[in-house]
Amino acid sequence: MSCTEQNGALCMDAFNTSELAPSSEIAPVGCIPYEKDYEGYWRALRGAIEREEISDRGAVISDLIIDYNPGHYTAWEYRRKWSVQEGLVNEEIQYAAEQVVSNPKNYQVWHHHRRLVEILDKPVDALELTRNSLEEDAKNYHAWSYRQWIVKKFDLFSNEHEFVSKFIDADVRNNSAWNYRYFLIRETKFGPHSHFVEEPSLVQETSYAIRKSRLAPHNESPWNYIRALTRLARMPLVDVVGLVDALRDSNPQATIDNRFAAHLYADILAESDSRADKEAAAKLFQNLRDSDPCRRRYWDHKLSTIQKSISRS
Repeated sequence: MSCTEQNGALCMDAFNTSELAPSSEIAPVGCIPYEKDYEGYWRALRGAIEREEISDRGAVISDLIIDYNPGHYTAWEYRRKWSVQEGLVNEEIQYAAEQVVSNPKNYQVWHHHRRLVEILDKPVDALELTRNSLEEDAKNYHAWSYRQWIVKKFDLFSNEHEFVSKFIDADVRNNSAWNYRYFLIRETKFGPHSHFVEEPSLVQETSYAIRKSRLAPHNESPWNYIRALTRLARMPLVDVVGLVDALRDSNPQATIDNRFAAHLYADILAESDSRADKEAAAKLFQNLRDSDPCRRRYWDHKLSTIQKSISRS
C-alpha cells in the first residue's frame, strides 16, 4: 500500500488517525527541525505501534514516512509485520524492489528486501535486482553484499564467476568486485559449495590477478587478492607456482617503485631459506621505509624481523 505518488494529507484523511497520538512525546536532547508533515506521520505511527495495531492505515503512514526518510528502520519493520499479517509479502517485495531503484545506497531498503526473501524462502528477483543495481553503479557495496547472501543461501554459484569477471574487466580497480571474486573462490574451492569443479584453480586465479595487476600496477586489490588466496589455501607465498617468476621477470625498477608489488615480493623473499633472498628482502623493506614515510614504523618492524632472521641463518 503506497501513497508516495499522492498527497500525503489526503492519504491520512482517508483514515481516522486522530486517536493515534502517542501517550507521551519524545524529548530529544537536540531537536531536529523536521518538516511538520513528517513529524505528524511519525507521531501517528508511534501511536499505532503503542496500540499494537498492525493495519492498512499504519501501512499508509509507514509509506509516507519512508517517502520522507527511506532509512527509517521502524517504518520498514512495521511494513514487514503488516505484509506478513495481510498475506501480501509478494506485493511488498515488489514495493521493496521499487524502493531499491530509488534508494540504491540505503541499507534499510536492502535489508527489508532480504527479510521478505527469508520469509518466502526463495530468491524471487534478487539476482536481477542486484545485477540491475550494479549495472547502474558497479561499486554499490549494498548490492554486492546482498548478492553474496543470496548466492550462498540458495546455492546459486554456477554462473557467478563469469558475472564478476565482467565487472573486473570493465574496471580493474573495482575493489568490491575483487572482494566478491574472493568470496566465490572461498565458497566454491574451500567451502561447502566446492562441488562446482569448473571454478578456476588457485594457480589460475593467482595468474589472473597478476595479469590484472599489470593493467593498473598501483591498484592494491589484485595484490591483496593474491595474499588472501594463499592464506585461504594455507600456502606460503613462496610456493605459489609462477608468482615469484612473474615478479622477477617484471621490470625491477617498477617493482621497487610499486609499494604493493615490492611488499609482496619482499615477503616472498623473506620466506625463502636462502640468505641472499632474505638480504634482498631487507633491502626492499629499507626502500619501502624511505619511500613510504607514513608507514615508517611498520616497515621498521618488517626490517627488524628480517634482520633477526638473517642473523640466525
